[in-house]
Amino acid sequence: MDRLVHHELRAVVSVLAATAVTLTTVGLVRGFSAPPEPGRLGLYTAAVLAWIVVWTLLKATRIKWFSEVREFEKAVRLDGTDPALATERFLRDRPFSPRMFVLYTLFAVPLALWEPLTAVIPLWSAVDWLGQAAVAARWERKHGLLLWRGHVDSRPWELSVSRRPPTRTASGARPA
Repeated sequence: MDRLVHHELRAVVSVLAATAVTLTTVGLVRGFSAPPEPGRLGLYTAAVLAWIVVWTLLKATRIKWFSEVREFEKAVRLDGTDPALATERFLRDRPFSPRMFVLYTLFAVPLALWEPLTAVIPLWSAVDWLGQAAVAARWERKHGLLLWRGHVDSRPWELSVSRRPPTRTASGARPA
């Protein structure tokens, strides 16, 4: 099992690494130069960011076709599982998804060699996943639960929830 927030953040780190590799490759092959028409690029970037913010806010609502929150509420409850023992892959142990990195790099490098400005297209999905992680973290905090992926190995996309473990004190001991 894997926490949903950790999964989303792992995807963001992988896409950022793939974008860095793509930009470096394009810079080495075509030369490091300023992008043409910075005003137009800034307008495009602002439009994409505005769209992602609106999309993330829609996912945080309970609107039928957009809501991620409704999916969180439908998650299967895990009562007998200790969340600390249920997961083997923590974000700090594995902050990177090699499979996603390779897929994004194989997609982005040839496209960016053809047209250098397309090297930043993967950032769209990174910002979207970052927003989805924020929505999931907010829902977890509000409900005192943790969202998990992969409770059933054959259906890793299905969500489950468990109680949040009690917080620890500064010494690392559980509170009394």
